[in-house]
Amino acid sequence: MPMLRVNRARQTGLLAGLLLLVAQSTWALSHELSSPDGRVKLQINQQQDLTYQLTVDNQLVVKPSAIAMVFTDGVRFDGRAVLVDSRRTSYKAVVTPEVAVRSSKIPEQYNQLTLSFKPGFSLTFRAYNQGIAYRFEGHLSDNATLLNEDSNFNFAAGTFAFFPFEKNFRTATQPTFTPLPSKSIDGDELGSLPALFVAQGINLLITESDLQDYPGMWLKGRGDGSLYGVHPRNLNEAGQLTEEIATITRKRSYPWRIIGVARNDAELLDIQLPYLLAEPSRLKDSSWIKPGKIAWDWYNENNLKGVDFRAGINTATYKYYADFAAQFGIESILIDDGWSTHEDVMTLLPGIDVPDIVDYAKSKGVSVQLWVPWSGLDKQMDQAMALYKRWGITGLKVDFMNSDSQSMVNFYWRTAEMAAKHELMINFHGSYKPAGLHRTYPNVLTREGVKGLENHKWSDAITPTHNLHLPFIRMIAGPMDYTPGAMANAHRKNFNAVFSRPMSLGTRAHQVAMFVLYESPLQMLADTPSSYQAEPAIPEFVAAIPTVWDDYRVLHASIGEYLVMARRKGDKWYIGAMTNEQPRSFVLELDFVDSGRYQMNSLADGINADKHAEDFRLDSQLVEKGQRIKIELAGGGGWTGILTPD
Repeated sequence: MPMLRVNRARQTGLLAGLLLLVAQSTWALSHELSSPDGRVKLQINQQQDLTYQLTVDNQLVVKPSAIAMVFTDGVRFDGRAVLVDSRRTSYKAVVTPEVAVRSSKIPEQYNQLTLSFKPGFSLTFRAYNQGIAYRFEGHLSDNATLLNEDSNFNFAAGTFAFFPFEKNFRTATQPTFTPLPSKSIDGDELGSLPALFVAQGINLLITESDLQDYPGMWLKGRGDGSLYGVHPRNLNEAGQLTEEIATITRKRSYPWRIIGVARNDAELLDIQLPYLLAEPSRLKDSSWIKPGKIAWDWYNENNLKGVDFRAGINTATYKYYADFAAQFGIESILIDDGWSTHEDVMTLLPGIDVPDIVDYAKSKGVSVQLWVPWSGLDKQMDQAMALYKRWGITGLKVDFMNSDSQSMVNFYWRTAEMAAKHELMINFHGSYKPAGLHRTYPNVLTREGVKGLENHKWSDAITPTHNLHLPFIRMIAGPMDYTPGAMANAHRKNFNAVFSRPMSLGTRAHQVAMFVLYESPLQMLADTPSSYQAEPAIPEFVAAIPTVWDDYRVLHASIGEYLVMARRKGDKWYIGAMTNEQPRSFVLELDFVDSGRYQMNSLADGINADKHAEDFRLDSQLVEKGQRIKIELAGGGGWTGILTPD
C-alpha cells in the first residue's frame, strides 16, 4: 500500500509537469500585437499552422487564418517550424515623399513583432492605427522554386464585399467593384487587388506592397465568407504555364500583405500603408521629376476643327497640341500610339517628326511624352530610352503588359530603373495596381490599373457610382491615371458609347471635380483641344489645380455615393465634391483653413445640369475661416472650389 501511494504521487507529479510544459509551450507559441492606439489587435498562434486573427475595437473581424510558403523541394515556412526567437520594436517618424501624392508629410507609427524560425525564415507583423501588415523573410542562401503561398482571410460571419471580379490573370486590371456578401464569392471566381470588405461595420482593405521579383496576389473565395490568395504562374520556354508561381533566391524578403482598417468611409483615405511599406527611394537625385498635367490625344482621336491641316498622327497635329498646352499653362503633351510600329520603337513612321515636335513644344515651354508598347521597348530598352532622351522626351507611357506574373513584375522594375538612368518619368498603362514601386522609383508618377474614362468609348459601365467606388478602394493602393476631363457629358437616357466621339456619364462639373479628388501626379486632359478652346473656362480652371498635395481633409464620405474632400497646396485650398446618380447638397464648414479671408472661385453644376449634363456655373466670392457654405450637386454631379488667400 505505501508503494502504491508513492507510484500514484510520482504519476501525479509527472502529469503536473507535463501539463505545465504544455501550458508553457502554448503560451510561448501565442503572441499578441496591438496598434499604438490599442484599437487594432493581432493574435498570432503556432500549432499545426501559423495563424493570425484580427480584432478591431474588441470586435473579431478576421478569424484565425493560416499563412505559409511551400517550396517544391519540401521546405515549408509554416507552423511546423521551430520558433527560435521573437523581437518587438516600436517605431515613430514622419515620411517625406519625393512626389507628394496625397500629402507632403506622412506620419508613420507602428508596433512590430518579428518571429524567427528554423529552418531559416522569419515572419514580421506590424500593427498601425490604420491597419496591419505581415511579410515572410527567408534566410536560406540557395535558389528555389515556390510552389505556393498560403494567404487566408477568414472574415467574420456576415462580412460584405466590394469585390473586383476579373475573368482571368491576363488583364489590364480594370474591374468594377461589385457589392455582395463575401459568402457569395467562391473558387470559380477571381478578384484582383485592392479589394474592400466590411466586417462588423469595419472597413478592411486588402492589398500588397513591396512587390518585387514575385507575382501579384489575387483573391478567390470558398463560398463561406473566407477568401484566399492566388497568384499567376510564369510561362516556360515553350510558352506553357508552369505549376509554380516563382523561381527565386530564398534569402530575401517577400511582399507585404496588408489589411487596411477604417471605422468609417472617410478613414479609408487615411490609409497610406502601401506607400509606407514600400522600399524607400533608390534615387540619389529626383529634382528632374516634374509632376503636372498633360494633354492627351487617343481618347478624342485627334478630332480637331477649324484648322488648316489634316488632323492625325502627324507633326502638324502635335505642334497644335503644344500651342494648346502653352495657351492654358498645361505642362506636357502626349504622343500616343501610332508614331512607330509596335515591334520597332526606335524608327519613326512617315509623317511624324518627334524631335521637331519636341523642339517646337520646348520653345513654347511645353514638354513632350511618348507612348510605347512594352514588348517593343523590352527588346532594346537602354538604346530606346537613350534615343528618347536625345530627342528631348521627358516621359514614357508604357502599355499592354496586362499581367503581374513574376516575369512581368520584373519588367516594371527594369523599366523604372532604366528610365531613372535616362531621367524619364513613367506612366504604366495596361497595368496591375500600384504595389510600392512609385516610392522606390518616384519617377513612376502614375499608372492605370483602373477602369477609367476611356471605357466610355465602348461601354456604359463607368457610372457615377463606379467613380465613387474608386477613391475608397483603388486609389488607396496608389496613383491612378483615370484620365478625366471629358467635355461631352450625358445622363443615362442620353448616353451612347461612341468610339470616335466619346461622352461621359455624369455632369461636366463631375469631371472637373476629379482633378481634385483623384490622385495622380501626372493628370491627363483627355478631350480634344477644339472642345476645350470652345469653352476656355474649363481648361483655365483645371490648369489652376495642382497634381501633388501638401495636406487633405475628408469632409463628407460614403462609398459609392459621395465624396467631399479638401486638399492643400501651399497656402491655397482646393475642394472637390462628387455624387453618384442621386442629387445631393452639402454644407462645407471652413474650419480647416487658416484665419483670414479667401477668394473662392468655384465651378458647379448649372441650374439645368439635371437635364443637360454639360451645364455648369462659375462663381466667385469672399469667404473666411469658420464660414458655412452650402453647395448643390445634380445627380451624377460635382462641385470644385479654389480658395486663395485674399
